[in-house]
Amino acid sequence: MGKKHFYILLFLLVIAKTSFAYFDFTPNCRKIHQLIMNLQLEEAQQFIENEKQGNPSNIIPYYLENYKDFISIIISQDKTVFDRLIGKRSAIIDKIEKEDASSPYYNYCLADVYFQWAVARIIFMKDFSNMIDGVKAGMEIKKAYDLLAKNHAAFPGFSPNLKLLGLMRAMVDAVPDSYKGVVKTLAFDGSFEQGVSELIQLTDKTITDKNYDYLKSEALFLLTFVEINLQSDKQKALFLKKYYTHSLFLQEFKTNACLLYAKARYEMFIGKNDEAIQTLENYPRGKQYTYFGFIDYLTGKVKLNRLDKDAVIYFLNYVRNYKGSHYIKSAYQHIAWFHLFNNDAAKYTDYLKKAVQFGSSLSETDKQAEFESKKNELANVQLLKARVLCDGGYYPQALSILDGSTQVLQLRTSKDSLEYLYRMARIYHEWDKTDAAMPYYEAVIRIGDDKPWYFATNAALQLGMIYENRKELGKARLYYKRCLGINPKEYKNSLHTKAKAGLRRIGTGN
Repeated sequence: MGKKHFYILLFLLVIAKTSFAYFDFTPNCRKIHQLIMNLQLEEAQQFIENEKQGNPSNIIPYYLENYKDFISIIISQDKTVFDRLIGKRSAIIDKIEKEDASSPYYNYCLADVYFQWAVARIIFMKDFSNMIDGVKAGMEIKKAYDLLAKNHAAFPGFSPNLKLLGLMRAMVDAVPDSYKGVVKTLAFDGSFEQGVSELIQLTDKTITDKNYDYLKSEALFLLTFVEINLQSDKQKALFLKKYYTHSLFLQEFKTNACLLYAKARYEMFIGKNDEAIQTLENYPRGKQYTYFGFIDYLTGKVKLNRLDKDAVIYFLNYVRNYKGSHYIKSAYQHIAWFHLFNNDAAKYTDYLKKAVQFGSSLSETDKQAEFESKKNELANVQLLKARVLCDGGYYPQALSILDGSTQVLQLRTSKDSLEYLYRMARIYHEWDKTDAAMPYYEAVIRIGDDKPWYFATNAALQLGMIYENRKELGKARLYYKRCLGINPKEYKNSLHTKAKAGLRRIGTGN
């Protein structure tokens, strides 16, 4: 090739590079993704602007900017942030749709954007089935699934497809009955087991394949979210430990805010309260990190589980600084409990009133907090202490309260007597003393199946899961159906949803 032709070819390559858009996770883009996971969102935006200027034809910075906006909405749950950012949605979608559809990142990025805005809409909805934004969210989820299914068929070796495919398929089993009609219109199916399997595949791939290693913390975050929120058996979630002790993740725990949050949630789920406290105390704080209110809420919970004297500080930080409405009622209820534990009945009553007055009752947790707080009655301190100690995995201490070895046990009402049986069952069960727990669960169902409290409903669910794990499927089916036959005023949706998922897992045999 002559020198003249060489320079012409070089010129054409430069023109092609600068004139045609492409999808490239450059080192800077990988850095941006890491900053987003760290919740260093202002610095992430600076890198995004630099990458736009340095590589104006690269579409990935625009995709990452949408991801950053989504994360800012999720962690703040501030409607004003949502209203300010949603105007950027269409422009980013238009920009991606104009570019190279032959890239596996084309449909992947579009699907992510559609799904993220669907989730953002849902956060601020009170009733998914009859609001305009609910219809929009459903259409966006359907669009995201269709794009990913198409992408997975065209590029089966493109592992990032498994991120949302796994998440959406895992969540199919967990959709409450009131949303089933909406889900049917989305025309996608799946199961919890299939979704978890795909998320595990993705997480393993990000550990071994440098092409996708930037996704490893996001993949583990989603896998953890699915495991601890969509099933109740802590034994089944223990496989996650291999990831949280893996050398590739250890360095990230110094700065990766999202991953530290997931790690703390996982440790709480498996009853490792002291480890969760240590994780949350190492959570990175400072002006460079965007405020994440749920960290304060979680820190308050794990410290109250240990009856720490500084637990109330974190709940107060949460209700003062968090701009959303989720878990506000629960936070005020926990503040009330703190004061009850410290012999201040007046403040206990004041904060129960705040739990009724402030926040929303969208989540089961907040509904329960409001339900209990509206009674405005003095809780049984011994049962309540046993409850939080059990939540923290402090089983001997919880049992010592209920067996009367530390103080005389006082059961004043029929509810106290039923809850005593329930707490004994929960302590022994969480302590992996299942044989000791089962008679207490049976007694709870026998005495409490016509009562308004959730104790009997969950007792039936837990017995169903115990028998399922023991492969005694006939008995498991019996107790899952028993769970569905009890209709408490508390936690009904979540408990019935888990029972129906159990029935689907074990099938309809005899």
